[in-house]
Amino acid sequence: MNDRFKIALKEGNLSTQEVADAIGLKANTLRKAINRNSINDGYLILIEQTCGISKKWLKEGIKPVIVNKVDTLLPFFEEDLLQALESVDKDKIVAYILLKEKEFLKLPSFNALIDKLKVSQRISNIVKDT
Repeated sequence: MNDRFKIALKEGNLSTQEVADAIGLKANTLRKAINRNSINDGYLILIEQTCGISKKWLKEGIKPVIVNKVDTLLPFFEEDLLQALESVDKDKIVAYILLKEKEFLKLPSFNALIDKLKVSQRISNIVKDT
């Protein structure tokens, strides 16, 4: 994976530091994970979506090396979004949200969802107490 990562950095005109910053890791931590082949799928997805380095390239050596970042999300939106979300492992969704928490908290729609969940929890608590 290390050699493929170096090739991708060169083709994408990126540095390890830029990729690490994009996914919220320290460059040294990213380097170690790449060298040990121990970087998890959640980070590989983030690398693909934020930097355009193909997850398949990094994991399996399957080209293209660089992909269009927007295109990585299109399949989810071309089909029924709820069906797509249902097919994704829930732990991966939670991991992604936790990894990108600062960005999610900037989205008004995400904050509205959190507020609705809090209200729903309060209602549930009231119902349980009666």
